[in-house]
Amino acid sequence: MKQAWPRLLLALALAVVAAAWLQGGLWYDQVARFRSGIYAASHAKAGADDLQAQVQSLQSENERLRALLKLPRQGWKVSLTASTLYRSQLDLWMNRGSADGVSLRTVALHSGGLVGRVVEVTPHQCRVRPALHPDSRVPVLLGELQGVAHGRGWVLEVEEVRSRPTLEPGTLVTTSGLGQVYPASVLVGRVRRSLPSSEPMFARYEVEPSVFLDQVLEVLLVEVQP
Repeated sequence: MKQAWPRLLLALALAVVAAAWLQGGLWYDQVARFRSGIYAASHAKAGADDLQAQVQSLQSENERLRALLKLPRQGWKVSLTASTLYRSQLDLWMNRGSADGVSLRTVALHSGGLVGRVVEVTPHQCRVRPALHPDSRVPVLLGELQGVAHGRGWVLEVEEVRSRPTLEPGTLVTTSGLGQVYPASVLVGRVRRSLPSSEPMFARYEVEPSVFLDQVLEVLLVEVQP
């Protein structure tokens, strides 16, 4: 019987150690789960803070370009900034697409004036055809006279101007807003000189654009409300 006591004491000690070890393991698991929860929550908060900061930055950038363009705060369906990714001949590819709300009715504006309109959209990119493109057609005003502008090399040509008196060089050319595609009163360029016209009732003008494509690093994308 005396020989059995050491064995019983040893067994009891081992049982106590095992229980303590198990309790310690459970406590460690609880602490680990608690620390993991804190880590996830803190990173989720950091992610939300980063997203909010990005939204505020985009809003500030939109307001900056609006101020440069002197745009009203109303009348736009889309209003977001975009950066030039690359150029394909005269067209510009921007880093915004249909996932951002860009459509084929979206127009690109620059701090210098009109850039052009969107002619192709993918989920995350869009292709802007500048007013300088030969296939573009932009209703404009030369002072108070209406006309239609299109690209001709690195200048614009305005046709269908219902006036024979020659306009002075430097006359402002702005969008007229006809057709509700291009917003009204956006600067397009200035008259350089008159061009020969075969139509007795119409005049033609060469216009220096207010925006050159090598200047376009960022634009404001907008869409006129129907």
